[in-house]
Amino acid sequence: MIGRVPRHTALGDDVDPGGLFVFIPGALVSGFLVSMALLISDAIRKVRGGPGSDRRVKHTAVAVADEVRAGAGASRQTTEGLRSRRVYGVVSAVSFALVAIVVPGATWNYLNPGGYIEDISWIWAVSMILVIGFTVLGVQTIRLAPEWLPVILGVTGIGIAVRFALGSEPVVSRTGLVVFGFLFAIVGTASTWRLRRHRDHTNVPPSARPILTRSPLTRP
Repeated sequence: MIGRVPRHTALGDDVDPGGLFVFIPGALVSGFLVSMALLISDAIRKVRGGPGSDRRVKHTAVAVADEVRAGAGASRQTTEGLRSRRVYGVVSAVSFALVAIVVPGATWNYLNPGGYIEDISWIWAVSMILVIGFTVLGVQTIRLAPEWLPVILGVTGIGIAVRFALGSEPVVSRTGLVVFGFLFAIVGTASTWRLRRHRDHTNVPPSARPILTRSPLTRP
């Protein structure tokens, strides 16, 4: 006798494919169509040119010329094509605001029983991918206008305090979150206030150049 053969089990035995709300064929077709559209449009732009191409060529040429003329690192002080620092501050503030709203909101509604995206994993995954993109955008733009960071942290903390002060959560939870919001505003603003001294200093990190030259964040 060879004995009783144990029942084969796998991690996917208890998974209900229909419960994942993931439509693989539709996703594949949609991804293929989007990829083809992007490739075709990119090829057309390369042949015909356009404001985006002109902007990339111009800004890259200016940065390279400054590096050759003044040495390595000189392009960090290049202001050619840059918009007002206020623009970068506002873009960074909006990006961080979206991150602060989407991360807890999407995660709570995904994990919370009865949430509007409960068990719909692909919506939560797409939300997190968008969060990563907005985080990168916020970090890169705040590096162009670091004097806005104390303001952003202060407004964020006050926003958290006001949100939960007017909320319907239990009193104990609300009180703790209101206190946390005010502490976040005070500590965040105080610890970064020295960055206000850099409001007249231009420092464009190399990692921000691709975003600047490929978007309307710079002037043509």
